[in-house]
Amino acid sequence: MKPFTTSALTWINPPEYSTVTQGEVVIHTSPDTDFWRGTYYGLEYHNAPAAVLFSENQFWTLKAKVCFESNVFFDQCGLFIYLDENNWMKSGIEYQSNGFQQLFSVITNNGFSDWSMANFDRLTQRMYYRLSRRGSDFLLENSVDGINFDMMRMFHMFHAKESIQFGFFASSPGDSSFAAHFSEIEWTECLWKEHTSSRF
Repeated sequence: MKPFTTSALTWINPPEYSTVTQGEVVIHTSPDTDFWRGTYYGLEYHNAPAAVLFSENQFWTLKAKVCFESNVFFDQCGLFIYLDENNWMKSGIEYQSNGFQQLFSVITNNGFSDWSMANFDRLTQRMYYRLSRRGSDFLLENSVDGINFDMMRMFHMFHAKESIQFGFFASSPGDSSFAAHFSEIEWTECLWKEHTSSRF
């Protein structure tokens, strides 16, 4: 596996403002940007910026520290997978109208988005994430210290057969803008070990 370098990143929906160095990726959002398909709301968004790698490697782990400052409802940023406009994943922290920062993930398969989330606290806007791939299956984890990780979600993407794009996204579905900082980025061999038990 090649070492991670920010020079390998490409843009989906390039932002108006961004900064990319070897140590950090900064994405500045614009108002009314998001990813969402079908399911309940009837909304369709496909215009948020994302900085992504392209790889055919079937087994890897991506780790990053994600920081942002916002007190506008629904502002969000984190890790991202992109296959096409009907098949993708976004995850991270979202500032919610109940005053909590919420850990969330949205998996979109075949044009329909689901949504899982849990209140975290009212202050945290910095989090470490790990995203691991084993073929078409993925493991998403979070950590407050970058050392001890907890599982957020395990999921399947039906069309993640070979090459995929993955990396970092940020969005402001409302009338706002903020800067999302992605640093301490590591792309390594898969840390999600193969399941070996025959029963569970």
